[in-house]
This record gives sequence, C-alpha cells and structure tokens, in this order.
Amino acid sequence: MNADRPFFLIPERKEELLKTKLRLFSLILLLGCITTAVFAEDEALQFPAPQYMLPMYDHFTCNYLNAEALGRGFTTIAMPGGLENAVNNPATLTGDKTAFYLQVVAKPPINEINEDSDQSYTAPIPFGIFGVSTKIYKNWLGAISYNIPKSVVYDAYDIYYGQGMGFVSRNPTYYLHQFTATLSGKTGNFKYGLNVQQQLHQFNDIIVFYTFDRVDKTYYVVRWQPGLLYTYKNYRVGLTFLAPAEKKMDIRYLEYDTKFPMKISGGLAADFYNNKISLDADWEQFSEMDSKFDDRLTLKLGMEKRLRNNTFRLGLMSMPGVFEGDYLLPQKPNATSNDTMWWNALNLGGTIDNTDQLYLTFGYTYYFKGGRLTLSAARDVLNNVPTTQIAMALAFNAEAIKGKKFLFID
Repeated sequence: MNADRPFFLIPERKEELLKTKLRLFSLILLLGCITTAVFAEDEALQFPAPQYMLPMYDHFTCNYLNAEALGRGFTTIAMPGGLENAVNNPATLTGDKTAFYLQVVAKPPINEINEDSDQSYTAPIPFGIFGVSTKIYKNWLGAISYNIPKSVVYDAYDIYYGQGMGFVSRNPTYYLHQFTATLSGKTGNFKYGLNVQQQLHQFNDIIVFYTFDRVDKTYYVVRWQPGLLYTYKNYRVGLTFLAPAEKKMDIRYLEYDTKFPMKISGGLAADFYNNKISLDADWEQFSEMDSKFDDRLTLKLGMEKRLRNNTFRLGLMSMPGVFEGDYLLPQKPNATSNDTMWWNALNLGGTIDNTDQLYLTFGYTYYFKGGRLTLSAARDVLNNVPTTQIAMALAFNAEAIKGKKFLFID
C-alpha cells in the first residue's frame, strides 16, 4: 500500500528521516562548539615566559630607580647624574669623588589587571637601589649597584577543596634582582659608557593549573648596555641600547624559551639658567617575545628649576599597553597524583583590558653639605592601572662624612 507513495510520506520512513536530521543537526552544533572553543583557545595568549615577568604587568611591576628622574617624568638618557642615572644610560655618569646612593620605593597595592578577578598586586619590600661610584683614572669613572627594577606579589591565588572545607593559598611572586657594573669615559664633547646588567629573576609560587606543589625558581641572565652622550653648549643628546637575550627556563612542569627583547632609548636635554628641560623616548620590541604583544613606545617629558638649595621638578610619562584580550594560565593535567577536580571551579585564564598609562610626576630635592635628599612621586591619571609610586633617595660624597659641616646647607 505504501509502494506508490514517496518514501518521505511513509510514517516509518518519515520518523527515521526526522531522527537523521536531528542527529545531523546535533553533530553540526557539536562541531561548531568545538571549533569555537579551539579558535578561542588559539586566539588567547599562552604565556611565552613565567607570568609576572611579561610586559603587560610592567604597569605595576616596574620600579623607577632614580628619584630625581622620577620627579621629571623619569627622563634620564640625556641628563648627567650619579650611579642612579647610569643604570639607565652609562654615559651619563658624572662626579670626581666617591659617592653613595640609596633609594627606597613604595607602591601601594592595586587591584589586578585581570578583568575576571578582584585580587591585588602588592610590593611589600620597599628597596630600590644602593650603590657607590668613583673616579677610576683621569676621564674614567666607575660604579657598582644593587637594584630591584621589578617586583610584585600576587595576593592571593586560593584553591578550595573538600567541598570548601579547606584551601591551598599561593602568592605568586616575581623579583628582578640586578647587579649593575658601570664604566664611563669622556673624549671632548662625547661621553660613552657600558653597563653590565647581571640579573637574577626570582619566581615563587609559580601557578601551573592542575598542580598543587610549590614551584620556586631563580634564573641568571646577563644584559649588555652601551650608551652615548653628546654635549654642545647647553644642549645634550643621549642614546643607549639594551641588548636582547635569551634564557631557557624549566619550571618543572613546563619549559620556556624566554626572550628578553631589545630596548632602544634616546633623549634630548637643554639647560636655561637654573632651569632644565628633558625629553626621552624608549622603544621596546615585545613582539619578539610573542606575536600577540605590541611593541611599546614610551614618551617622557620633564623639567626642573633650581632655587638656592632646592630643586623642584615636574613631568609626564606616557606608557601604552602591549596586550588586550584573553590569556590562558599554564596547565599540566595529571601532573600529580592529587585529585584535580577542585580546579574546576577556577578560571583557566583571564581577560586584560586597556592598560595605557599617563603618569603625572613631581619631585623635590634639598641640597646639604656633601649630598642631597630627594622625594618624588608619580601617579597614573588615566586610571586603567591606577599605580602610584613614591621614592625617597639619599646621595652623599664619602669625603663629606668626615667634614664637620656634613648635613648642613651652604
């Protein structure tokens, strides 16, 4: 009876056809979800190095190692100064006496830049830089210093287990310890110098998804930094180059071929009576670390005015972000025998929004017999990453300590 009817009108065939269509639709939907997930994961940043040394965290991790420069927009490249200036351009080192420099830096905590979380970044150790500079021979100067250019402690990464009855707490930490050796010489209007930056990158509580044990690592890296400074009457031009480097970092569960990109900095400065004005530009090739990172051009402008034993400073610094979008935390399923089900409540990654910063800076220096005391502050006014830094520094000559008028004004 069904022989003369089309097969799709036969009830049994009609039902079978409907089931086939439903299966096909379900398969297409599943493939679409898988494809979307794959592409989303592919588009998300996968860390090319341990997390907090990455450049999108520089907006908090960076410590500005020159209190005088911080007050004038952190312009240093064409401004002669002590060892604190030479850390940024070795050719700017000046002075014919043995001198000491000590600086502390305070950074109030801020909320983390991950839009999907509300934890905070802190920097509990306020140390910045300590060192000594001296004249070596005729036109040759030298300096050595210990400084911390970057520091951050994440507070905190908590993993709950046992139906919320217990938790494991981690404080991922990154400190960049740097030992800087500087040599500087002079010929005519030219000054030239070289920094040997010996770096210890210290990581504590490195987060690897699905792992519970604590991972602490420290890696040694050497960076070379030549610099030049040319002076013509009241005008100066400075240039310095921080050479790139590479380091293989094995953090137990993962291995990174970490690239440290080059940095080129140039500066202009001019003196007008008791006034100084300076302009710097830094270019950093972060796209070498990962193609998802933008290269960064940081612009700085500063000025200062000397009034007897006092100097007042004002400046601006524009620091653009290098990454916006999603990222994935490093992960190692079944890395340990511990049950990984407790990780299911945590995000596999996060989202970073606009991190552009514009710093307004100001500073003050008081000069006394044989030295100076400086206080400076910088505040981001765009509030994308509302960072504040406060720096206080003491600089003095070794000979002045023996004098009876040490700590007294002229």
